Amino acid sequence: MIDIGLYVTYALLGITVLSILIFALLRIFSNPASAKSALIGIIALVVVVGISYALSSSDASMYKDVDEGTVKRVGTGLVTLYLLGSITILAVIYSQISRLLK
Repeated sequence: MIDIGLYVTYALLGITVLSILIFALLRIFSNPASAKSALIGIIALVVVVGISYALSSSDASMYKDVDEGTVKRVGTGLVTLYLLGSITILAVIYSQISRLLK
């Protein structure tokens, strides 16, 4: 029973991802001007992930069953989380201070 539920979940997740991609592409082609801001956001996210990948360590000496690639990917995810969280907190602080000064 668990296997069937897992396969149904994977199938629904795949259908959802395909639907999102199809509708996003349709929206981009119907209104190309709005695609500019979306592409800027995607490029910024890729830059943040690239910086996170460069900053993350691949030292797997303290782990027994983990290779360096896995440590690098996990480190990239953690550094990305920290960077995006910090950027979000700074953006909230900036918006509150600018609102107070106006």
